[in-house]
Amino acid sequence: MRAKPTIRRKSRKVVLTERDMILFDALLKFGFMTRDQIQSYFDWACVSDINRRLRKLYDAEYVDRRFLPRTFGSTPAVYSLGSEGASVLVREQGCEEQELNRRRHRSRKLSDNRLPHELLITEFACLLRAATARYPSCGLIDWRYDDLVAEKCNAVESVADRQLKPDAFGSYHIGRSMYNFFLEADLGTESLPRIQKKVELYRAFKSSGHFQANFGKNAFRLLIVTNSRKRSINISKLLTGSPDLKIFVGAVEELRIDPLFGSVWRVPTSSSTSPQHIVVGSNKVRII
Repeated sequence: MRAKPTIRRKSRKVVLTERDMILFDALLKFGFMTRDQIQSYFDWACVSDINRRLRKLYDAEYVDRRFLPRTFGSTPAVYSLGSEGASVLVREQGCEEQELNRRRHRSRKLSDNRLPHELLITEFACLLRAATARYPSCGLIDWRYDDLVAEKCNAVESVADRQLKPDAFGSYHIGRSMYNFFLEADLGTESLPRIQKKVELYRAFKSSGHFQANFGKNAFRLLIVTNSRKRSINISKLLTGSPDLKIFVGAVEELRIDPLFGSVWRVPTSSSTSPQHIVVGSNKVRII
């Protein structure tokens, strides 16, 4: 008889692999991952193989899991770092135990309604990682989504009444060129005026000089990732492009083509003309 999905079975001793360790690190970095995202992250071909491994890691408390709420059909499992996985990272990689516990507490307290938003962030992170891994001259240098990112962004006196809370901060390189970015993941639940206000906060933050002071880097771009093509078009039409902040808007379904070199990003223009597609990190632009 199959055990209920929320109940851990009695576990035998698990011999951890290098792939397990990479998974624990990814769950620490991204917070939540679905099985499909884990499969894509490792280019893991056999579904039954990954299911068995995740079940063993879950039973042994190396990973935790919960299920996305659905009104019909099967509910996909969402994985996060478990207590044993956290202990391994502390013991083997010297991670700070207090920070790990804080992140795990955040994961456990996160509401079901918030999960799809978190998974959209993870989806983009996985796509960007896969893209940088495909090209020898590219690499994902940094990815952070913790509270410290928000703290570093809110030292601007002129906008102290409104907090800037990026969904993630990251850096990647193409050849010798480095690109820093803040990420805003959009599920279509926020009003377009609210998105406009967020963009103005990013502009104020950049012009204040606090980014250079607090992050130790010279410039950044704003990436807005949506869950639909129509939404990305509406946002890119709404926003006005300007030299002081580069903004790229992309739908996750199109970003799966190639977020680095595919013509998949829409760039707000300085006029009411149609948005553009641009290859991020390149001067090549194609108007659509």
